[in-house]
Amino acid sequence: MDEEVFIDANIFLEIFLDDSKAEDCKEILRSMRENKKQAVTTDFLIYSCILILHSDLKETKFIRNAIIFFNFYNNLRIFRPSFDDMYYAAEVMEKNRLDFDDSLVVSCMKNNGIKKIVSLDKHFDRVNGVERIKP
Repeated sequence: MDEEVFIDANIFLEIFLDDSKAEDCKEILRSMRENKKQAVTTDFLIYSCILILHSDLKETKFIRNAIIFFNFYNNLRIFRPSFDDMYYAAEVMEKNRLDFDDSLVVSCMKNNGIKKIVSLDKHFDRVNGVERIKP
């Protein structure tokens, strides 16, 4: 793989919930695989997706489908944030006025040399050194 690109939870949730941008999100993941770009996310965001699916849909079949997707999506590398990542996330929160989830994403990106994120969240646009790709 040539380049690593972070994938935000909202991209996966669009697909899992079949929301209005689901097809665009599927297409960007497909395009990344074809263009040899390594998709990266964290286990924290995967757990967040599962919790949201459970909260919103109340059926375990959706959780199972998400787990199958994450398990078999062969172009996805999953980081487990370290305590250093979490500590740095607190600094990112203060500096960029982000919540902890998004600050942890930025922290993991910066600590692993990743500059691009696929996300629907505009607030990543104000983070220095992070380039947001819109689906």
